[in-house]
Amino acid sequence: MNRTSTKIFIIYLVTGFGWILASDWFFGKFKYPQEHLYQTIKGCGFIFISGILFWQMLRRHEQKSRQYFCRLRDMNQELEQRNAELAVSNIELEQFAYIASHDLQEPLRMVTGFLGQIEKKYSDNLDDKGKEYIHYAVDGASRMKQIIFDLLEYSRVGKKEVKYESFAVGEVIDDVISLNKPMFAENKATIFKGPMPTIVAGKSLIRQVFQNLLANAVKYRNPETDIIITLDFKETPDFWEFSVSDNGIGIKPDQLDKIFVLFQRLHSRERYSGSGIGLSVCKKIVENHGGAIWAESEPGSGSTFYFSLKK
Repeated sequence: MNRTSTKIFIIYLVTGFGWILASDWFFGKFKYPQEHLYQTIKGCGFIFISGILFWQMLRRHEQKSRQYFCRLRDMNQELEQRNAELAVSNIELEQFAYIASHDLQEPLRMVTGFLGQIEKKYSDNLDDKGKEYIHYAVDGASRMKQIIFDLLEYSRVGKKEVKYESFAVGEVIDDVISLNKPMFAENKATIFKGPMPTIVAGKSLIRQVFQNLLANAVKYRNPETDIIITLDFKETPDFWEFSVSDNGIGIKPDQLDKIFVLFQRLHSRERYSGSGIGLSVCKKIVENHGGAIWAESEPGSGSTFYFSLKK
């Protein structure tokens, strides 16, 4: 029994036993002669007293219910207001994404183009230091353009309605391997793929997750060994859980949570290219599918990335 029903039951018992003992004592003391009237008075008295107690309890319960209802109504109003504010914020973010994709990239194209013309036209008049400065400026503008493009792509994930469809995960992985065949061949990567299930999800988004994880397995390779990548999955009652393992450089334990943060880099750009957004995109895609993504790794021995998708 819950607290309310237990309380009513105890009050009912205490009231009943208390009334019986008190009435027996009262009528016994005054030796009331008519037994049937005595029983009637006892019963009516018990009903009257218990009725008053239950009435008081119901009043208190109704008062608390009204208070809870008012609090719930206020919370719903606050939630609706915040949802409206969030909708406005999303519109502003979409406007920012439009500006980032057009207005901000155009000046960068102009900077890159004019610097290239300066280098071409005045190359004979520039010393090595001047050429080096131009190279840094062009490289910085190119990286800024790539960062803006990546940020735009990140903002688009989840904005469009995901088209859920049934597809074979193995075929999606084969497509990714086929499209990146030159990269895998150049880096002598061997890929082992176990049997994969047929799931219902956003096909193009899941393809992007495998694309990023396989590309990272090649990028962060151990230069002393050939690349070996293993893909597998297991099924739970509520999720499909996939894994991508490699024998690369690995990740330090205290950095495993940082790798999924937007623009978080663990290595210098000179050593490994990229803007550090790939795993953030994977995280956003997986979470939009009701799942989670995480990694296990040992420095020097490779990493295993896991992600789950809700059935």
